[in-house]
Amino acid sequence: MKTPKFLAVSTGLLASLVIAAPAWAGAELKIDDESSINLGFRAQALAKFIESDLDGDGSFEDYTDFQVRRARIRLLGKINKHISAFLQTEFGDDSAGGGGDVRMIDAFVRVNYNQWAQIYAGLNMAPSSRQSTTSSGGLMAIGRPGNNTKNLTWGTRSLGRFSTATIGDTASSLNGQATNSVRDMGVTLFGSGSLSDTSHLKYYLGFYDGIQVSGNSDRNLRMTARAQLNFFDAEAGYYNLSTYLGKKKTLGFGISYDVQDEVQAATAGGYGDYAYYSVDAFAEWPMGEGTLTAEAAFSDLDLDGANANALRSEGDGFYVQAGYFQNNWQPWVEYENWDSEATSGQGDYDAYRVGISYFFKGHNANVKAGFETVNSDINFSGTSEDSITSFIIGFFITY
Repeated sequence: MKTPKFLAVSTGLLASLVIAAPAWAGAELKIDDESSINLGFRAQALAKFIESDLDGDGSFEDYTDFQVRRARIRLLGKINKHISAFLQTEFGDDSAGGGGDVRMIDAFVRVNYNQWAQIYAGLNMAPSSRQSTTSSGGLMAIGRPGNNTKNLTWGTRSLGRFSTATIGDTASSLNGQATNSVRDMGVTLFGSGSLSDTSHLKYYLGFYDGIQVSGNSDRNLRMTARAQLNFFDAEAGYYNLSTYLGKKKTLGFGISYDVQDEVQAATAGGYGDYAYYSVDAFAEWPMGEGTLTAEAAFSDLDLDGANANALRSEGDGFYVQAGYFQNNWQPWVEYENWDSEATSGQGDYDAYRVGISYFFKGHNANVKAGFETVNSDINFSGTSEDSITSFIIGFFITY
């Protein structure tokens, strides 16, 4: 594999980003003593030094690309302390080169009369894993672990280039078939609270549209459940973070289960079902002058072996990531692996990632740089290559 020729350029770009640290602000409009409207935003811009088969000769060539990974406007409306609504838009790249469009990705009502029985109704994230309930504004690395997108509405695939592109040969035919991409339409029962001074529990139980196969007279719903137990400090709220930047001392353990019947037509006739489960562990702990943060998860995907694409996508895998935060710097490392059910080895891979982050103002404003190598057990389809490297620099702001 060729050594990328962009390290000098990218190092200089990282240095220039660290020099400039702008201030960010938001706005809250008070309507009365109970009601308010809060306006927020999220923007993530990437410079990607990557490789791909650009000319179709089967070999990878180096090139540079730029991407707006996320560009979101968030609106939270509080009617009173019990009832609120949340809306969030997302920018989508236009493949024709005409810029992009904006679509609604979150739209739900929250009813909270009891901390152990809160209702989220509408378009929201299904709790199929810890990373699925982790805010994109609070990630440790540049992107999520690649095999986290093996769940139903995230395409039953794995992502590389720090979660900006599908890893070749890892996707089933379900990618893009869900009624709603990434999020799902439905209702979630959520509860969170403390069992004692040092133990805290939260749970999720939801029913969603999932995938509705054309021509199938049965309308099966997707069911997702998750439980998470933390010791010492709590991770309160629906969403977690991948790193709390030294502000917590906690150990967390979670388990998720995600199922739906008849999500795709099977080659042998009938329909194939979907089942995905995940177990995870998280720790943030003071160590020396800083704080160590670590996270690991194992997941298993079953698509009933419905077709050849299902076999290369289903299987099991895990990821491990860790970082050390001190004086606004956080170096981090990550490893992941996936073993597919395809006897040819198609869909099998492992990935190594290493990077560093500098936080101007916590998760509100930071810059990250990372290097990734993805190794496939066999050559990627249509190429003579079995590994691919990427170097990415990103500026991340959120409020």
